[in-house]
Amino acid sequence: MEEKAELTCPQCGHTATVPIPQNNCLAFLKCERCKKIISVPKDSKNCCVICEYSDKKCPASHLSER
Repeated sequence: MEEKAELTCPQCGHTATVPIPQNNCLAFLKCERCKKIISVPKDSKNCCVICEYSDKKCPASHLSER
């Protein structure tokens, strides 16, 4: 079963349900509403847009915590 997260666009506030990759980070995503590219700020400690802007963390982030 594919795990999903509720990701909120930092530009327009639109929330979308997105699949969480199991083997890698999601570096960027295009917002369905405003069509802007969502990416992680350079000064963030998060590895991907799932970890930065959603209600969950990706499996890859747990590997980097060890």
